[in-house]
Amino acid sequence: MESSMNSPPPIKPPRREKWEKYSKETTGCGLLVSVIKTLDASETNEQRQKEKLKIEKEFKKSDQLLNELVSKHDGDLTKVMQLFGKVSTHVTMSREKIHTVKENLHACKQLLRCRREELKKLWMDAVQQKYVLEMFDQINELRKVPSIVTAYTTKRQYLHATKALTSAIAVGEGALKEVEGLNELRHDLEMRKNQLYSKLLEELAKHLYHTNTADFLTSFQRQGSARNSSYAASPFQRNVLRKSAERAESNTKVRRALFEMQQGAFDVDKTEILEDGEVVDVDLNSTYFIGIITECFALLDKVPESLETIQVQMQCELGAIVARTTQHIITLGPPPLVLDGQNAPPHPLIELLDLLYKQFKIVADTHILLLKNYSNVIQRYKISGKSYDIVDYWSQAQIVLENLLGDYLNIDSPSSEEQPRSTFIEQTTNLNTFFSRRKIPHKKTLFKFDKSSHTVSEGDAKEHRRNLSDMSYDDNITFDPTHTSTDKKKRERQLVCSPDLALIRTIYLPLMNYIFEIEGIAKSGQKCSLHTFLAQHVKETFLARGHNRSLQNTIESLSKTQDAWKAIVSLDEVKRLGLNRPLLQSTVLVESRIRETTNLIQDLPNYSEDLLKMICALLKTYRETCQAAYRGIVQPETEDKRIYSVAWLKDDDISRFLKTLPNWTDLKMSHMRRQQFGKATNHYEMSEEESMVQVQQRNIREAEMLTSNLCEGGISQYEILSDVGVLKELAILQQSMEWFSGRISEFASNLRKPIVNGMVVSNELITPVVVQDGTIKVLTNLALEFDELANTCLLVLHLEVRVQCFHYLRSYPSDRTRAGDFHKGDNLEPDSKVLKLTKVLSDMDEAFSSTLHPRKVKYIFEGLAHLAARILIMASNSMESIDQMSVQRMCRNAQALQQTLSSITATREVALDHARNFYEMLYMKPEEILAQIVEKGAQFTEMQYLNALQLICKNRGVTDQNMLATYQQKLSDLLGPKPPLGVTV
Repeated sequence: MESSMNSPPPIKPPRREKWEKYSKETTGCGLLVSVIKTLDASETNEQRQKEKLKIEKEFKKSDQLLNELVSKHDGDLTKVMQLFGKVSTHVTMSREKIHTVKENLHACKQLLRCRREELKKLWMDAVQQKYVLEMFDQINELRKVPSIVTAYTTKRQYLHATKALTSAIAVGEGALKEVEGLNELRHDLEMRKNQLYSKLLEELAKHLYHTNTADFLTSFQRQGSARNSSYAASPFQRNVLRKSAERAESNTKVRRALFEMQQGAFDVDKTEILEDGEVVDVDLNSTYFIGIITECFALLDKVPESLETIQVQMQCELGAIVARTTQHIITLGPPPLVLDGQNAPPHPLIELLDLLYKQFKIVADTHILLLKNYSNVIQRYKISGKSYDIVDYWSQAQIVLENLLGDYLNIDSPSSEEQPRSTFIEQTTNLNTFFSRRKIPHKKTLFKFDKSSHTVSEGDAKEHRRNLSDMSYDDNITFDPTHTSTDKKKRERQLVCSPDLALIRTIYLPLMNYIFEIEGIAKSGQKCSLHTFLAQHVKETFLARGHNRSLQNTIESLSKTQDAWKAIVSLDEVKRLGLNRPLLQSTVLVESRIRETTNLIQDLPNYSEDLLKMICALLKTYRETCQAAYRGIVQPETEDKRIYSVAWLKDDDISRFLKTLPNWTDLKMSHMRRQQFGKATNHYEMSEEESMVQVQQRNIREAEMLTSNLCEGGISQYEILSDVGVLKELAILQQSMEWFSGRISEFASNLRKPIVNGMVVSNELITPVVVQDGTIKVLTNLALEFDELANTCLLVLHLEVRVQCFHYLRSYPSDRTRAGDFHKGDNLEPDSKVLKLTKVLSDMDEAFSSTLHPRKVKYIFEGLAHLAARILIMASNSMESIDQMSVQRMCRNAQALQQTLSSITATREVALDHARNFYEMLYMKPEEILAQIVEKGAQFTEMQYLNALQLICKNRGVTDQNMLATYQQKLSDLLGPKPPLGVTV
């Protein structure tokens, strides 16, 4: 029995599910139905009999199989029957017990039914009493909440305070909502909720705008400054002496809490463990509190409202940073003195902008951290609404910088209509008040919404301003947007330097670095508002009212002043320019404008094309003025009276001939080398040393060319520039134009190099500004035009000296011979016209030496002796006769000219010796002349010898033409076809 009980029970065959259908092959019921269908379908008894036999046969098989199975499982069946008997016995006993319990319950029911009402009343009383006790407990807890919140807030455990306050408000608005006695407590809790919200906003503003920026500003110290900062040490610096173990433990706890908040699975009671923020690193402290504050905003259901408040306060807080930074730089005092070898300290405004931008970047990083926390709580608490982004922050920062620049650059702040609209409300605030000392107004207005994207009534706007009027961020600074730009001058502003329109040159490049970085953050591909503001100011204010107006005034003064080409610079100015000859004041003035523009292009490289257009206009006007000045010198009167030297220069053949002579090409090459090597070579050098023979041949060619182009009637007094002062003006004009052309060429050459403006963004240089080739070509052409005018002036002076030689020497011998009436005391003096010429030449030399380079003076007077000698010798052609007194006078004339020209050129002018020798030859007999030719060779041309023989014969009274023909034949035989020997003139 025990073995049977210990043996495993038999396995029950699986039961069919209700949904499983029967089949005739597997079940008896199905088989029976099949048999019935077969019998019903059979038509004859034979078929039915066959079916019967078939069924009987199958039955026998089934009976046999059943017997086999029973005999095979006999033991199991026995066990099952025994177990079934036991189970049946237990079931019977259980049924009896249940029946007994049922009877007892029925009896209890009968008894309870008798006291049901009484028991129900007692139960209801117990439940009500329990609920009342719970309510009293809740009320007692609610009464403790204000003190708990105050204690938590004092310890800066804002998350605990928020949790306790929100739980209490939920209880008061939930189960205890109908308790009228709690109305005052509920009102107090709501008030504390608003106070906690304000406290959280204040704490958030502190970490956003004050903590990190204050540490950065305190650490700022000018290089080379000996003064120590008077500011108190930062919290981090004050806590350096604290125990490192305590700090490390606090930092670890804060990092763990931040990680739990980011994961969204944290316990309030375990997460907020920071009681003293000064034992935690500054960055972790701000990160921790920002995360806690955003979590509190979510619990207080103030996320959208706090986002809007942060956006509204953004510009005001940035303005407070501007005020604190300005005060800090002013407190530091002026920059230290620069010693030798030290770099100059940066401009105070550059220091201010650099400090502000770095602080704005610190605030931007804190805003990015804040936005991440907001995104986290919005996602976890499923809060609807849209948050601002970092681009909106930089929009507000740009408005602050624009207002700041408006004060320093003496321009009005941009209107709110011109400011880019963000997706949130923008306050139209004038930040100029940040730079004024604090005044105590009766009413203070913080925000102004009359031009914002929201439309509010006037009364609502005033009420809103009254509610926010008590906010202040600095004991010495008051933010008052009611001030407008019209009363800017009435307020005492705190500025690090005096306002000046030209400050844009100092701050442009640093500002562009900031602008490019801001545009890189926005990634919109468009110019930011600060970029537009700066470009508008530079183009429409600084250039239009400042530099361009100065250029326009210069152009107008040059155009209207008739004597602009007469005034020259002072000696001090000549020394300052490193020159040794005076220049025109107008030329130096225009060059100074070009130099100013060069510096301005370096300061404002993006506006180089606009500046160069103005310079080109100035140069074109000045070119016309100089050309008019030249025409006024060389053609001062009516057109029908010409100046002979100018007329010669207009002849293309003469002009081309003079420019191909070696002395001219050598002069220009020396000038080009001087320009190429700079001012260090402040002298002209000969490119190749010409031999004496080459110099004589060149001078002879020039004298022959000019003589051949001289008119038969000679040159009158009206065809020369007889006033040496006019020639001096022309020389100054030449010197000025040549110097000015070189300056323009140097200016254009420097523009071919890319303008490296020093703008750096993310440690990468911005692409340098390249000036267009067309602009450089215009400047180069203008330089060539000024150089051509200088060449024209020099050639006119060169020709004018020679024209005056023709004027004074050409026709006087015949006049003197025809007069024949000379005083005895005057026979040793040169002719009066020769004396006039020598005086004119000396005056010219004095005028040119003080205005032109010695190399140019040499070019003007070099070869003049050959021309004078040629004119003196050619004068014999017009003489009908000559006596001894005439010969002596001609020799005196040659000697006087030789002395004058030798003193000018500092060389013995041997050409005039030949002229004197020619007239001394007239003392000789024809036979002596021919003998001299045989002995020493020919010194003059055949024509000159023939002319001399004719004069000698006339003077000696030889009238026989045959004898004269004999002398001519002998002269031809002696000279022959060979060229004359020696120096010929």
